[in-house]
Amino acid sequence: MKIKKVILFIIDGMDTVNFTMANTPVMSGWHGKTAVGVAHTEIIGAGTTITPIAHGMMGTGFNIIAHRPGAHTTGRCFDYYGNPVETIGDVAREAGLKTAAVGKNEAAIVLGGLDVLDLSRLEKDGVDTTDDRVMVEETLKVYQQIDQGIIVVTYNAVDFAGHIMSVKRIIDSVERADKMVGEIIKNVNLAETLLVIAADHGTNPLTGNHNTIPTPLCLITEAITGRVNLGIVHNIEIAITICSALNLRKPKQALGRNLLEIALGGKSDLSYREVIDEQLQELYRNQPKRHELALKGEVL
Repeated sequence: MKIKKVILFIIDGMDTVNFTMANTPVMSGWHGKTAVGVAHTEIIGAGTTITPIAHGMMGTGFNIIAHRPGAHTTGRCFDYYGNPVETIGDVAREAGLKTAAVGKNEAAIVLGGLDVLDLSRLEKDGVDTTDDRVMVEETLKVYQQIDQGIIVVTYNAVDFAGHIMSVKRIIDSVERADKMVGEIIKNVNLAETLLVIAADHGTNPLTGNHNTIPTPLCLITEAITGRVNLGIVHNIEIAITICSALNLRKPKQALGRNLLEIALGGKSDLSYREVIDEQLQELYRNQPKRHELALKGEVL
């Protein structure tokens, strides 16, 4: 199997609850080329309800701080001490591969920021991130322009529907996202493409707020046979999975496993959880007041 392109399709706000309320035959694996897992999205020590941070975690495989890219920010990732953190985009460009972002501006965070992308079709470029037809069209255009590389796509309709507290619209948005995945599958070469479907966090249509309910994580490519159960996974593992698929080194601080290897029958090594626990303890040492308040059940 020679993977030349990876599409990371992030469905903003889609947790497992609103996913299961909808009819999602494509993401659920009817075509028999899918591995499906249930993903934790938490930043270590706190819930990932902040979209920029959640995107950065997928791109670095690490606990990071990031701000939404815009007129005055590029979307760089930093650790809690203010040091830059390497992304999958940095690693890809180092190896001569292209990087592209489509949809919400946060997609650029996964790849290292707005100013280092090779191709950009984002909100800042006038793209409607809630229009499923526009998003598919822009994604496929970029796909055709890249010989080898990573495309990150962030679709916003599910999150938007949750924020306006419409259960009906959130179900409709998830179903439209599923059809988008179907269109992408029909128009890409799955023998040389890995499609990763993820979500940055959940959105509760009953409250209008983000939540930390686990999210679906799906891998689709020709080499996967049947419908493989990945079990419990973590969104930090997306970084290593993408780099491994493209035969790239992992970002320097990335944690986790190669989920594609597991989907193809490899053994699962959970030792990375020990590292996560060590980082959690370090966070508590550096933010004792926050930890004390959390133990008391108080909200910061």
